[in-house]
Amino acid sequence: MAQIKKKLKKFGRYTWELFKSSLPSLFMYLCASSILLMLTMKGDTVKWNGKQLSWTIVCAVGALAYHALVAWASGGTQYEMLVSGNIKRTASDAYGNEYKMSTHKEAKEYRPWKGFAVGAFAAMFVIITAIVFGCNQARIDAQQTKGGLGVLMIILFFLSGWSILPFYYMNGAGISVSYFLSGLMALLPIAVSGGMYIAGAYSRRNKAIRQQMLADKEAAAAAEREKNKKINYGGLPGTKPKKKRK
Repeated sequence: MAQIKKKLKKFGRYTWELFKSSLPSLFMYLCASSILLMLTMKGDTVKWNGKQLSWTIVCAVGALAYHALVAWASGGTQYEMLVSGNIKRTASDAYGNEYKMSTHKEAKEYRPWKGFAVGAFAAMFVIITAIVFGCNQARIDAQQTKGGLGVLMIILFFLSGWSILPFYYMNGAGISVSYFLSGLMALLPIAVSGGMYIAGAYSRRNKAIRQQMLADKEAAAAAEREKNKKINYGGLPGTKPKKKRK
């Protein structure tokens, strides 16, 4: 029972850290969706044209680019936490007791899968929106959205408009597309987050290796200079060692 509680507690810590890591990107997707909604839903709300397509691409790319930057930075930071964890575990094995390191948190260590998990959290509103719109497609296409469904649609437009608005406009213009397909848009933040998280970790690792190589070269050069350094005795009597006669 104690082991089960320990595992559940560890799972909770990991889940909470992953969710917290997704919040900046979630907020950016919300901003992108809000901007897209305000720019495109004017006048004839069912008209799908090149302007709406262009704004959709701009807002989506902007949000994904920000997500990529956050994932890159997170990968580098968590790689450093992994190094700290390895030092802690090595010290514990060497001295036979747990080495205290206040700045270290195992839940924040780098793991290759964590970038994809954070991307999944950031894409959760995409999935929720696709399910809600897909299950109510007949009513939405018939513009029978008064009451709770209409309010829920507006909320989801703000939360994940970048993924659902193109489908909404196309269906409103007579191009029949299943709203469930908008769920595929969730693959974008998942792929971007996972790829850039791993790339950020490897970038920080390579930087650390290069710095260590430079430090080793500098230390070797300093040792060589010290080895070849000639002692200046100043030419005073008795300060220069006598040469041995052959």
